[in-house]
Amino acid sequence: MAAEPLNRRVLAQLRQSVARNPQAPAARTVRMLLEEIDRLNERSPLELPAPADDCPLNRRQLQVLLGTANGQECPEIARHLNLSPKTVRKYRVIAMQRIGVRTAAQAVAVCLMRGWFPSGTVHLPEMEQRISPVEARNTYRERAELLRESPGEWGTVAIYDRSATARQSAHRLRTGAFKAFRPEGAWEAKAFSQEGAHSVQARYVGTATVSGSPR
Repeated sequence: MAAEPLNRRVLAQLRQSVARNPQAPAARTVRMLLEEIDRLNERSPLELPAPADDCPLNRRQLQVLLGTANGQECPEIARHLNLSPKTVRKYRVIAMQRIGVRTAAQAVAVCLMRGWFPSGTVHLPEMEQRISPVEARNTYRERAELLRESPGEWGTVAIYDRSATARQSAHRLRTGAFKAFRPEGAWEAKAFSQEGAHSVQARYVGTATVSGSPR
């Protein structure tokens, strides 16, 4: 199976595994790695070099707009800069006046277009990559094969954006709607949510009583 990138879903799955098996030999190592990942993913303070020559803003005003570009509210920007929220708002208003715009969003847009924010300081949101139906089928097939090798042991089948989708997937798995998990009744499945990730776990019981053709 191809390695999955360490996106939000995969990290949530790792946290769930550690929480379910805290005494496992590898649990402590995985926990330390997750803590290091969290540390690296923390937003760094709004440190910036001196503004470019063509930038009409001073460093403090640019820092305030950079925080705005990263989705931070005034209180959060104030904490990073050791200022009061009122002072942050004042800097933002002055910055807007110097650039000649009426809103903070316009000010951020101008800074981005002019290249006044140094490279790497604006954190782009992580975009979830959706797999194709063919990739999904292959993933189900591979995970079903792995679970059949360990009858009775629970394993994560998939992680979804919504809890309703996870519950529906678990139901379809139990009823044989997925070809890889047939026949109906040979599998147990459950959906659960943790830290914003909605997962489906299944285990092979191999005691199916087929009551009809699987869908």
